[in-house]
Amino acid sequence: MKIIKKDKEEIITNFEVLQLLKHKRRIEEQVLLNEFVNNVIRYLETTPASKQTIESVKECKKSVTKLADTSGCKILTGEMLQILNIAPSSEVEVHLVIEDCEDRIDAKEVLKEIKNSLGEEAVIRDEDNL
Repeated sequence: MKIIKKDKEEIITNFEVLQLLKHKRRIEEQVLLNEFVNNVIRYLETTPASKQTIESVKECKKSVTKLADTSGCKILTGEMLQILNIAPSSEVEVHLVIEDCEDRIDAKEVLKEIKNSLGEEAVIRDEDNL
C-alpha cells in the first residue's frame, strides 16, 4: 500500500497498515464514546442532579438518615439513591421511593428534609422535562 504525503510517497507494510487502521478505529471509537458521554451529560443536566452539589447531597443523606433513625427505621441504599436521583417534589413521590413509607417514616418530614438540603430549585420540576 502507498501512503502519499504532501511531496513524497512511501510504501508501507501490511503491518503498518494494520497499525494505522487500528489507531484510526480507536480514534473513531473515542469519538463515539465522546458522543455517548455528551448525550448522557445533556440528559443529566435536565434532571435534579444538575442543581445538586457535593455538600447538598451529603446533607440530604445525613438529614434523611437522621430522620429515619429518629423514626426507628432505616433508609435502604436503593431508597436513598432514588431520593437523590429523583429529588421527590411531592408526598406521593416520597411514597413511591420509600417502600412501606406510611409504616416507616413521615413523608411530609422526608420531603421537608429533601427541600431543605437539596434546595427548592433541585426539587421543583420543569414541566417541559416530564
